[in-house]
Amino acid sequence: MKTILENNYFINVASEFIFLCLLIFIGLIIYHFSRRRYLLKFFNISDSKKIVIYLSHLRIIPGGALGIDNQPRSFGESAIPLTEVNLIHVFQRLFNFIVPGVENLPGLLKSLLISDVDVCILPSPLNTGEVERSDSFVSIGSPGYNVASAHIENALHPIGTFANNNSAISISGIPPITDLRCSFVQRVYDQSTGQMAFYLAGMSNLGTNGSVIFLAKRWRYLSKKYRGTCPFCIVIRVTSNDGQQSEIILER
Repeated sequence: MKTILENNYFINVASEFIFLCLLIFIGLIIYHFSRRRYLLKFFNISDSKKIVIYLSHLRIIPGGALGIDNQPRSFGESAIPLTEVNLIHVFQRLFNFIVPGVENLPGLLKSLLISDVDVCILPSPLNTGEVERSDSFVSIGSPGYNVASAHIENALHPIGTFANNNSAISISGIPPITDLRCSFVQRVYDQSTGQMAFYLAGMSNLGTNGSVIFLAKRWRYLSKKYRGTCPFCIVIRVTSNDGQQSEIILER
């Protein structure tokens, strides 16, 4: 009678399990010594492993929404812009670590993730007192729809702000920016609390999307140029209709 160690099925399962454990172990080593630790440092979340993302908050009055048939409907509630909902996966991919070498594994194993960062995605609160005060946070969109953006402008003194009822970007020393393809990517740091915040917003949905994509793609460049907690403001102009391509027009 064969022992369990001589069973081919057991041997195959055990081999795959050991191989998977080795992949995870190697992935953790790569994770520890690779650029990922610089990502966490750039967002100031090396210790907390938590970041809050605030999306724009739309308050729809009853009858103020159109159905898919273009007819007025009775919906009256809070909502998040679809264009910003589509950006959620950008942050999920940025902060979730894919174990190297699993691409050729079967089924769900090919997408094996190490998720060590709590990415908390919320609609903007309705008053500044509810904005995160300790962990790093990202605010998307103008103060018109995002209280977290208003908090940054009023309390954290960013380089760029919105002006003229959110119809222009204002930066000291240059004319107001009204180009709908323009947006900014900003980082601010509160010396008194040690809190870091990122402010991503544009003159249109396209501009805002472009600023989020720029941060996700170019954080390594920014981390090398603006080390530690150094604040910065990057003004970009989106050059593609999907927000994937942009050019820098101002850095401060």
